[in-house]
Amino acid sequence: MTYKKLLRPLLLSIISASALGLASCASGPSYAEVSKTLPPIAKGKGRVFVYRATSFGAAVRPSVKIDDQVVGKSMGNGFLYTDQTPGSHQISIMTEYNHKNTINVASGNPTFVRCHVTPGLLAAHVLPNEVDDATGEQEIQNCKLAGE
Repeated sequence: MTYKKLLRPLLLSIISASALGLASCASGPSYAEVSKTLPPIAKGKGRVFVYRATSFGAAVRPSVKIDDQVVGKSMGNGFLYTDQTPGSHQISIMTEYNHKNTINVASGNPTFVRCHVTPGLLAAHVLPNEVDDATGEQEIQNCKLAGE
């Protein structure tokens, strides 16, 4: 077989995988577009934004849980939001392993949780970590609202 005949199937596989990955990214309006039109934070609650600022591992879309309740899916280049009671909460995302972290929600304020994706043995790992407001506000700008 010639070099060109071997290269064609490889290129088609790469293009197909890329298309599948992009199709798995969030596709709603960007945070920058909707942030001013979101409903006000409910009285006595704080708003939690969970986001992935890259498309790396886009095909992996695990459920995001806060205190063992599903609040949405973590998607490449996507974000979700949920209002929660003030205080300490456990956020968890299960892929090969259940990755957990503690977040602190303040009444009337946003809390930002960045999901960092790392390669795993069988599937990518999605690790949730609370970040400061300035970092979260900057990194979430181009993320798209994740729908089901």
